[in-house]
Amino acid sequence: MMEMDSKERRRPAPETADPERLPQGEALPAGPGPAAARAAAAAVELPAEKLTRLTEANRQLKRKIFDLYTIFEISRNFSSVLNYQTLLDSFVLTCVAQVSASKGAIYLKQDARSDRFSLAKSKGGGAFPPKEATFPSDSKIADYLARLNRPVPTSELLAGFSREPEAEALRSFDPGLVVPLIYQSRLIGLVLIGEKIGAKEFGLDDIEFLSILGNQISVAIENARLYESERAATQQLLAAQQQLVHTERLAALGEMSARVAHEVNNPLGIIKNYLLLVQRTARGNVETGNYLEIISQEIDRIARIVRELLDFHRPEKTALRPMKLGKVIDDVLVLMDRQFEKFGIMVVREFADDLPLVMGSPENMKQVALNIVLNAADAMPNGGRLDIALRRVADGVLLAFTDTGPGIPPEIIPHIFEPFFTTKQEGKGTGLGLAVCYGIIKRHGGTITYKNSSIGGCFEIILPALEDRENHG
Repeated sequence: MMEMDSKERRRPAPETADPERLPQGEALPAGPGPAAARAAAAAVELPAEKLTRLTEANRQLKRKIFDLYTIFEISRNFSSVLNYQTLLDSFVLTCVAQVSASKGAIYLKQDARSDRFSLAKSKGGGAFPPKEATFPSDSKIADYLARLNRPVPTSELLAGFSREPEAEALRSFDPGLVVPLIYQSRLIGLVLIGEKIGAKEFGLDDIEFLSILGNQISVAIENARLYESERAATQQLLAAQQQLVHTERLAALGEMSARVAHEVNNPLGIIKNYLLLVQRTARGNVETGNYLEIISQEIDRIARIVRELLDFHRPEKTALRPMKLGKVIDDVLVLMDRQFEKFGIMVVREFADDLPLVMGSPENMKQVALNIVLNAADAMPNGGRLDIALRRVADGVLLAFTDTGPGIPPEIIPHIFEPFFTTKQEGKGTGLGLAVCYGIIKRHGGTITYKNSSIGGCFEIILPALEDRENHG
């Protein structure tokens, strides 16, 4: 056999692979031995750690996507709600539910001129929330929240602003979060979130969720406020237009009524005079006398209608003077006392002790009160109760007549102040009484309205008050 070359015989044996010297992730050569086994185990552990990290990252991403989707759906729902109170109620419930809080409340300005945030809506139990608590909109805490523009733990605010006046109000609210509501770089409100259920702390996900939701609701709140403001302005415009049409209609009817009344009044006087002559010649004839008496009564009724027509067109120009409205009503009640007793009508008088004077004509106001009281009596032929209330309101003095009658059908209410409109039987009314009352109240600078109440019908009159108050006597 041929001998091997000496150099080949001296070639060193291949070294065993060292796993520590291998590049990370590189496959190990197959072969037995402890070193190879350790290297193989290390190579398996590395992908497992990566898988764990990827799994956690994927979970967080799914949570983030879910939160964003939830916020999107919530925001879409909020943007479709234009009722202000409904929006606030939904928002507070959403905040509390989404972050598993025990309670929550939203504080907003009551109007644009206010300089404080007060309770607008809440969800909680017991003595929560502190209804008397308010928060200045120009305080250091408010400025801090506006600049930060994110939810802040209540404990953080108390630690930094413990001496501020509103800190005590925050202390009455259990520790939790305060979420600023920012609209166009302006702080428009505060959301107070109670402690998290289960003695847990709010996480970053909760804070981020409330932060985004707060920004969305701020826009929705301003949109709802704008909508309600525009709706109120539109309603006022429509009311003004309807009032204008009504006034023009009254003027036209009044002019026509005056002409008719003038044409009827002259021959009516002649008929009345000749009737008196006929009555003198018919003395002793009972049957004829009865007929003539009926004629006389009907002539008087025609004359009364004519006077009402003239009053409607040319209302008495009585000088207005300071008066006690309660005294006027008391005088009318004295006149109606026997009739109330006859028909079994109980009168409940509820006059406030401190009432301002009003500018008016006592004679005209007696006419208005008497007309309304007579209508109430007609609505209660079998007896009932009439409540007459006098109290101070923002617009002046409110005079309310509430009876226990059947009320007025809703479809008829818009027409009750129109001339010649009446629901009474033929011959029982002219349909001018309430129209005359309407004109008198308008000349006094007030308003008169009717509504059906829980017990019957209700006329409400509001007259402007004088600045100098005087106790009602």
